[in-house]
Amino acid sequence: MKDRFKVSLVCPLPRVGFGKSEKRCADEIVQMEEYLKQSHGEIVVFPEGYLPSQRLEEASALAKKYDKWIIVGSEDQGEEKSLYTHAIDPERGVIHSHCKTALTLGDKNNHAKLGMEIEPFDSPFGKMGIVLCYEIHFPEVARIEAIKGARILFNTVGTGMWHEQQFDEWTTIAKARAIENRCFVVGCTHYCDPIPMIYAYDPHGRSLLMKRNEEGIGEVDIDMDLIDERDYMRDRNPAAYKDICKGEDQL
Repeated sequence: MKDRFKVSLVCPLPRVGFGKSEKRCADEIVQMEEYLKQSHGEIVVFPEGYLPSQRLEEASALAKKYDKWIIVGSEDQGEEKSLYTHAIDPERGVIHSHCKTALTLGDKNNHAKLGMEIEPFDSPFGKMGIVLCYEIHFPEVARIEAIKGARILFNTVGTGMWHEQQFDEWTTIAKARAIENRCFVVGCTHYCDPIPMIYAYDPHGRSLLMKRNEEGIGEVDIDMDLIDERDYMRDRNPAAYKDICKGEDQL
C-alpha cells in the first residue's frame, strides 16, 4: 500500500447544466485527456456531473492510457436523473460507483435518484471514500466512510460557491470532517459561478491547498503517516446515538 502519493484536483470548464459561466466545455473527454496530460498526480479528481454516464468507457480508456486513477462525477438524464461519482482503476476500469445519498431541492425537483449505500473502496493507496457534493454537510456520510476504513475522502462538487458565506461554510465543514474523522478531505468544483474552488485538508484540519477562481489543476501531496490514532473512533458510544437514525417527527 502506498502511504505517499500525489492527488491532482481539477476545476474544469463546466459542461451544459452546471452553474453560471461564460464558457463551456466543448467535449468532456477531449478536455479530460488534456488535464491528464498536464497532471502529475497518481489520482486525478473531476467534479460532480463532469461526464454523461455513457462516456465512462472512454474515461476508463484514458485512465489506462495514462496509468492514473480517476475519480469522476457522472450524470444520467432521463425520467429519473442519477448523480454518481465513480472510481476508475487504470487496469480494471470502473471499480466503484457512489450514488448521492443527500439530495438538494434542485436534485429533488429534477427527480434525482436517492442513493442508499455508503461504502469506501479499496485501492493501492488504501481505502478511500466519496462524499458527493451536498453530502459534505451530513456528518453521517463521512463518518460511515471513515468507520469503514476510508483514509481520504473525495468531495466532488457540482457548481462553484455562490457567495462568500457559502464558501466559508463549505470549507469549514470540510475541515471539520477531516478533523473529526482523522482523514484527508479534498474537493473540487466546476469553473463556474462566483467562486469556483479546489481545496484539501489534512487529518488535523490544516489547509494543504486552496485555490479560488482558477480554472485548471491543483495538486497536493498526501502523506498517510499524518493519520495518527483515531481516538474519535475509539471513544465513540454508539449505544447513545440511536436517535440519529430517526426522522424529526420521531424525536
